[in-house]
Amino acid sequence: MGSIVVGVDGSENSRHALEWAMDEAKVRNARLLVVSCWEFPTLVATEVVWTVAPDVVATAERLAQEVNLDASGVQYTIMAPEGRPGGDLVRIAELADMLVVGSRGSGSSSELLLGSVANYCAHYSRCPVVIIHPPT
Repeated sequence: MGSIVVGVDGSENSRHALEWAMDEAKVRNARLLVVSCWEFPTLVATEVVWTVAPDVVATAERLAQEVNLDASGVQYTIMAPEGRPGGDLVRIAELADMLVVGSRGSGSSSELLLGSVANYCAHYSRCPVVIIHPPT
C-alpha cells in the first residue's frame, strides 16, 4: 500500500487539497497522512506552548470531518509536527508516493502567486507534488 502526504492548515485551500488527496488515495488504494505543521512563536512562555499543538490537531480533525474522511474508507493518520511547514512536509513525504498541498490566493491577481509552502515543496520534494488551486 502506497502513501500520500497532504498538508493542511485549516484554510479553505487546504480543505480542497485534502478532498483531492482523499479521492486520489481511494483510486490508488493508498494510505493518507494528513500533516498540519506548526511553529513555536518566537517569544512564548513554556505553559502557552502546550496549548498550541492540540489546536493544530483539532483543526486537522475538523477538516477530516468536513470532507467525510472517515466515511471514505481511506486509511489515514493525522500528524502535527513542530517545525517549518515546507521543510517538514518535504521530510515526511520523502518516502511517499505523492505530496499534496493547497495553493494560496483568493483574489484575481493573487491567484497567479504560489504560496511559500507550496513553492518550497515544489522545489525540494523528492516525490511528485500536486498543488491544488481553489475551484473557480
